[in-house]
Amino acid sequence: MTHLVTRNPFVPSARRRGMNAGSMPVNVYETETGIAIDATLPGFDKDDIEVTVESGRLRIRAEHNTESCEDSGHDHSDRRYRYREVFRRTAERSFEIGDRFDAGAIQAELDKGVLHLELPRSEADRAQRIEINGN
Repeated sequence: MTHLVTRNPFVPSARRRGMNAGSMPVNVYETETGIAIDATLPGFDKDDIEVTVESGRLRIRAEHNTESCEDSGHDHSDRRYRYREVFRRTAERSFEIGDRFDAGAIQAELDKGVLHLELPRSEADRAQRIEINGN
């Protein structure tokens, strides 16, 4: 399907600004009903991830810290660390989706460290047949 677009709304804003987007690599692809996004988030639980849509922008934010790890039943109080790098980890990506997709019908599923989002097209963005009047 061909769209008349001046720029791709799914080119992540971090990439457009020259920032490193490697902290949350994504694949974006077209489906029969809209668009799907697969975001790689290894080590994050579903409670660590927040997906929001506001003012035409889809935002995926994941945050993990040692407190949330301990709250989830992982007790590391018996460890005597000699060197520790993993305290808190945050990843965030956002996409400008405008009103092309039905925000209320977005589906999200986390499986083996991959967040899968299904964004169905809104009624206004679906192809409609135009009746031709005349002879």
